[in-house]
Amino acid sequence: FNFETNASAVVACYNNIGPGFAEVGPTCNFYAYSTLSKLVMIFGMLAGRLEIMPVIVLLSRQTWKKV
Repeated sequence: FNFETNASAVVACYNNIGPGFAEVGPTCNFYAYSTLSKLVMIFGMLAGRLEIMPVIVLLSRQTWKKV
């Protein structure tokens, strides 16, 4: 994909705004991306939805360490 498509896909996923530009525009979808790319975008959606700091805390080893 070109830069515009990839950049708008990442921004659309991170900000949870729906469609992007070019190949992921309002009349298209994310079907052509690989499974790994979709998983990365899903993580971006979660990070954007939950904000980045709670995600970092959730994934931190100290959070799950028994005291």
